Amino acid sequence: MSDSSLPQRASRRRKSLLRGALMLNGASVVVTALLFVLLLSLVAAPMGLNAPGARMALWARLALWPALLLFGMVVGVMAMRGRTQAFNPIEDPESRGQRVCQRVLANSVEQSAIFIPALAALVATLPQPSLGAAVVATGLFVLGRLLFWAGYLVHPFARAPGMAMTLTVNLIVLGWAVLLQLGGMQPG
Repeated sequence: MSDSSLPQRASRRRKSLLRGALMLNGASVVVTALLFVLLLSLVAAPMGLNAPGARMALWARLALWPALLLFGMVVGVMAMRGRTQAFNPIEDPESRGQRVCQRVLANSVEQSAIFIPALAALVATLPQPSLGAAVVATGLFVLGRLLFWAGYLVHPFARAPGMAMTLTVNLIVLGWAVLLQLGGMQPG
């Protein structure tokens, strides 16, 4: 085997992995959208939430779950730091697991910064019969973040399903909230 064939094989392998990750992402988007629609028919809308204060109380109860997940991720980073004894993040070498947990936490903060305000806008404007969508979106968002974390620990490409699920939920919630704000869509 020549030295020039090694880079070519590595390039083909990388392209194959990237193609697989893209296909997995696409499948994850479709599955998430279908799951969202299916769960909408199974989850009843919370009742008695016509007053703005009651809707914001619902939003606060739903926003608690992403906040708890972020807290768990912070604890995970701390535990990993203690396990590897990399107490000084500037000078101590960090393990792969610690770097992964830090990246998962950072990405989850970014995704939550989109999801939580968009969820508030959705809860504030959805007609009463459609409020179950907020519950479904929150559950799928949290599930997506957990899948992202678990997948990332396995391999960077294995984070694709969780990332695609999170992106799909954020697009649904954000898009629906924008359409409601513009008056271009009447759900329910």
